[in-house]
Amino acid sequence: MTPAQRYFFDVNGYLVLEGLLPESELGYLNAILESQRLFPGPALATQRFEDDFLGWDRAFRDLMNHPAVLAVLRDLLGDRLRLDHCYGIVMAPGTGGLGLHGGNTPWDASQYYLHRSGRMYSGLTNVTWSLVDAAPGQGGFGCIPGSHKAEEWLPEEVPAGWITEVPQGAGSALIFTEALTHCTLPWTAPYERRDVLFKYSPPHLAFKRWQDPPRAVWRSLSDEQRRLMQPPAMHPHDPV
Repeated sequence: MTPAQRYFFDVNGYLVLEGLLPESELGYLNAILESQRLFPGPALATQRFEDDFLGWDRAFRDLMNHPAVLAVLRDLLGDRLRLDHCYGIVMAPGTGGLGLHGGNTPWDASQYYLHRSGRMYSGLTNVTWSLVDAAPGQGGFGCIPGSHKAEEWLPEEVPAGWITEVPQGAGSALIFTEALTHCTLPWTAPYERRDVLFKYSPPHLAFKRWQDPPRAVWRSLSDEQRRLMQPPAMHPHDPV
């Protein structure tokens, strides 16, 4: 990360990398997603699709190890980071989101943030790829900036002004530590919210129970992607 990015992340707990995917790639990803017929109907305003999207197309798998994202993750998680789990979310217009959750207190051994000896150390770390625009006022990701370093418990009543909406352009990647207190704000755009989430951990940690990837997916991965999908270990694979 650049010095400015490091400072911003350390102070706020998140960072947005804009404009990583060209329009042609975005159109291709959206077309594949639409072909899966996953979109919410009137009875289901929000739908989550699990990691089987890695088997849909190489374009989805290549999000896993996008160079610009890996450069940031190496600063936060070290050179031997691993992909813990991934999934996607589709939200219909008018859908309410998740309330505030996460935070540095109480301490969570798998979701944490520390700064020691000039280095940042993050536990479970989220990379959210937005396949559509989330403009200011349209909802989506919200957080309490700086709460990833809070040493007090989150109050039961939180003023609305404490929560910051984080706009995200189509083709951008939002990176944040799960130690950050965050939420999903109601989605008010006139189209579906479409996000693909990859959650990474330091090499020795697992948040979700480990499962071998399907053989078809494993055979389709590059060497770097296979290193990312190794089980947790104190002395793991070569650097990603």
